[in-house]
Amino acid sequence: MPKTLNIAVIGAGTMAQAVHLPVLRRRWDRFVISALVDHSERRRRESSELWGVAEDRRYATVSDLIAAVKAKTLSLDAAVLSTDGLHVEDLLLLLKRGIPVLVEPPLGYSADEVARIADFERMTGRPLVMMAYPQQYDDSVARMAENIAAKDLRMVDHEVLMPASQPLFGAAHVTASSYDLPGEVRTARRTALHEAVRAGSGDAATQRDRDLYVKGLLTGLAHQLAVLEATYGPLARIVGVRHWPKSVIPGSIELWGELEKGAQVRLVWHYLPFAPEYVERIEVLSARRRMLVELPAPSHGDQRSTLSLREKKTGTVQATETVAGKGSAEAMWEAFHAFVDKGTAPLSGSASELAMVEQLREMLATIVEADGRSIDPTPEELAAAEAEAAAEEAAEPDTVEPETAEPDPGEPEAVAPEAAEPIAAEPEAVVPALAEEEVVDAWDLSDGTDAEAPADRPELDPEATAHQEEPAASSDLPAADDSPERPAPGA
Repeated sequence: MPKTLNIAVIGAGTMAQAVHLPVLRRRWDRFVISALVDHSERRRRESSELWGVAEDRRYATVSDLIAAVKAKTLSLDAAVLSTDGLHVEDLLLLLKRGIPVLVEPPLGYSADEVARIADFERMTGRPLVMMAYPQQYDDSVARMAENIAAKDLRMVDHEVLMPASQPLFGAAHVTASSYDLPGEVRTARRTALHEAVRAGSGDAATQRDRDLYVKGLLTGLAHQLAVLEATYGPLARIVGVRHWPKSVIPGSIELWGELEKGAQVRLVWHYLPFAPEYVERIEVLSARRRMLVELPAPSHGDQRSTLSLREKKTGTVQATETVAGKGSAEAMWEAFHAFVDKGTAPLSGSASELAMVEQLREMLATIVEADGRSIDPTPEELAAAEAEAAAEEAAEPDTVEPETAEPDPGEPEAVAPEAAEPIAAEPEAVVPALAEEEVVDAWDLSDGTDAEAPADRPELDPEATAHQEEPAASSDLPAADDSPERPAPGA
């Protein structure tokens, strides 16, 4: 009989409440929710009461959790890390104790950040990180290569229509956001997040570039690249990438690329805040077959994916359709059980995540170059920018951060990253000015209704809750605290 694993849930934001915790409760035969960690006292209490976590198994930090494990007052087999994208320090604490971890993407915002985890895993000699891309483990996705082999592949066309959070998480009854953190804690977390995003996107990137990197590439295309790698292997070459409309962030992103043997790949991700539903379709072509896979959002645990195949045999067209036996999130957790209990290798870990973040930065560079700019400044430009930034900082008076009003408890938490306080954009002296057009943040559209951020978006404002609210306008760093997730891309 399979072993029952004791799981710690770290970060009780949207993805945890809408995706992970429901699966853990449903699969009581494989998992026990042994501990819950969240820096917000209010959210920690509300989530624990809802999901049945005893008071002595609730912790404010990962350090507190590790202390309980060391003291042998808590027995732990594995953990799910569903906080914001600043995973590295908490993740290293867990890995140093030999605890396997399911991590909500992104693992980090820069190659240097992700490399710290990959290097530690390599040093230990055993994989301890599994990335939480549910659609990689969906039954229909798993059967794609069985129906059209890589050697016969002509083209993969993967398109996602991402709505705001209500169609994704409206039925999840997510508890309120975490606005009870002290101001100095929120400030410190925002500052750390700001620096992480800057390191990943480049010193010469504008705030618009950084928003696109986080809100579109890391939370949109990353999910699609993960699905591609799980079925036909990683993208071997980027042919082209474009973003439109230029004045909307995150808008739509289209990527053209090639696999190792020459098959063409087209990935399209649209953020459509007022769309009525989440749509994800993968069309695969060979010389003789046409395959279509339709995937529901991982947060819709009772919906199932479908795989349709059409081919010509003996002069007639034959069509078949199969329906997945379980949801993608449940299939992912089954794979995580095998990873922890039997050492079965995950489809995505720290090494593949490192390669992906390098590709995503290349895509951002390509988009920016189309505007006649670069995200990598010359040493002279960088020195000038740093001097101007220091001068402006010295000239600015100290300001006191105003208290944030607490949200109405009756309103469901939006997406993985929550509503956040804006962060002042840094000067962009080394970058030519953008065209004189208003840049609209699509996560902040307002026409009398609330447009919320996508589920899979990484949280960029530590005081908000968690691989997806109203992000700040493109002149501000996006808000976040507990991912997105999922993907769906996510959701």
